[in-house]
Amino acid sequence: MSAGSISACPWALVAVHWIDAFDSENGWIHTKSYKAKPQHVVSVGWLWPDLLEGYVSVTCSYCPDEEPEMDTVGMVTHIPTGMVQKVINLGTPLF
Repeated sequence: MSAGSISACPWALVAVHWIDAFDSENGWIHTKSYKAKPQHVVSVGWLWPDLLEGYVSVTCSYCPDEEPEMDTVGMVTHIPTGMVQKVINLGTPLF
């Protein structure tokens, strides 16, 4: 398939806003002054539908020559649904 004839990915391009698990700083923690700060993360990629129950899964890369079957993808991130704050559909990129 030539670059001029690439079709849009059949999966939705999304931005997933989520709260990550986090650790405190290393060393001794003073309990009276410690302030925990949740880590807000935004992951952008193509939403892999119905991959793993209880997770939102996105891939950062796919091979358009193998679309629409989506046979090869890369860098898949699995985010527990309980950590997801919102999922924003970013539309279809133009090629």
